[in-house]
Amino acid sequence: MNKTMLADDPEHGPSALRQLRAMTVDICDVIALTDENDFHITTTTVMAGNALLVDSRATDLEYDRTPAHIARGGLDHYQMTLCIEGEMRFSSGRREVTLRPGDICLLDMAQPNRTVFRGGSGRTHLMAIIVQRSMLAPRLAHPDSATATLLPSDHPHARLLASHYAALALPPEPEAGSVEATIEAIADIVAAAAGGTAESPKASSGPSDIFIWQ
Repeated sequence: MNKTMLADDPEHGPSALRQLRAMTVDICDVIALTDENDFHITTTTVMAGNALLVDSRATDLEYDRTPAHIARGGLDHYQMTLCIEGEMRFSSGRREVTLRPGDICLLDMAQPNRTVFRGGSGRTHLMAIIVQRSMLAPRLAHPDSATATLLPSDHPHARLLASHYAALALPPEPEAGSVEATIEAIADIVAAAAGGTAESPKASSGPSDIFIWQ
């Protein structure tokens, strides 16, 4: 396994916001939902094979990935996100979902979307696994309509996935197996959820379709 780890120093204030915007200019627009002086973000990233693990803590903010960003190309990936603290609201087209602690969601980054972090008096803490479309799409019954698939925290598979995410966050041990194998296992479970949901939507709310695997 070829693995590297990058841990950003905790950043805050207008300079951190400017830096984040510069880093994501081709990916999305970043909108701070707090006073810029109170803005704070800390991220840790780990490359594991073809997957990117991202652990982030941030004050309230919004990521807006517009059709213009999509047209620039170069980002045809899925993101599997675990909410640890705070709240994340994700919308793409008519689909909208809210993640709270313990919830897991599949996001299609190849489609325009909007993500909002709301941490209340604290910060939103997320752990995400970003994989290439070629890795996850063959596992999905409907690859282009799987975005916003939600596994709520009280589902037994969500608890199993959370334990896998926790294992990824720990220092690797040779006898514990490879990180790549853990990611493959997570992808299998999430794909099963998305495939089942795409075929049989379990819930909807208002004008937005919310897909929940039960």
